[in-house]
Amino acid sequence: MTLNEAIALLRAAGIDSAAHDAREIFSHFDGVDRATLLTRPDAVASKEAEAAILRRMKREPLQYIIGEVAFCNEVYRVSPDCLIPRSDTEILVEYAMKGIPRGERFIDLCTGSGCIAISTLCGTQDTTAVAVDISDGALRLARANAEINGVCDRISFIKADLLGENFKSPHGEYFAVLSNPPYIAGEAYAELEPELFCEPKIALVAENGGAAFYERLVPLGLSMIKENGFLAFEIGFDQAELLRRLAGENNAKIEILRDYSGNDRVAVITKGK
Repeated sequence: MTLNEAIALLRAAGIDSAAHDAREIFSHFDGVDRATLLTRPDAVASKEAEAAILRRMKREPLQYIIGEVAFCNEVYRVSPDCLIPRSDTEILVEYAMKGIPRGERFIDLCTGSGCIAISTLCGTQDTTAVAVDISDGALRLARANAEINGVCDRISFIKADLLGENFKSPHGEYFAVLSNPPYIAGEAYAELEPELFCEPKIALVAENGGAAFYERLVPLGLSMIKENGFLAFEIGFDQAELLRRLAGENNAKIEILRDYSGNDRVAVITKGK
């Protein structure tokens, strides 16, 4: 299989990024420089690269096939145990890096790969973090990513069910509560792109029309932060009004941040009207 043939196969499978994905696979598995591949459409795939092309044809995400993804200024290992970090989530991390003072402590709920907590640690000075998830597989990945990115001495991990009645704030108060929780409505799940069906459904879908975690996290988060602290949650493009309502019901202020495409993406909530 040549590079051109690989690109044609991926296009036939309905993959818009066929050329990019084929070059990434050839580069990763065969060690060919990406710039070289631009002038080598006749490059022949190794058995490993060919097998990877076949996996991608079945709409398995490129990031799972390669096993890693860049996020902010760091690189993260990924697997079907966690959501794939995406650039839109960097909006949340950028806000956290600017807003968390030196030496403060924060908590990341639904940590997944650990990308929010770890990149925030990498971008702040003398901060520490607690990362919480219900999945053993996700926590294993997050621990590995903390080691890879050099912050394992500044972060601790807890397995817990945030929706459980017995969940309470671990280790006292925090300056910030961060989270990218499940927020897709169950009825919308079937309409997602095929690649998303490879990601853990438990990390995507929330009950009550996608609102269940926010209904829990807003009052819980406000009880966990210092008076001058904040909550920062990733939200769906159509959920700003939901978060505004929850903030109002909890006597809190809210600011909505937009992503690079102009969609509502992050809710920042602070105490007081």
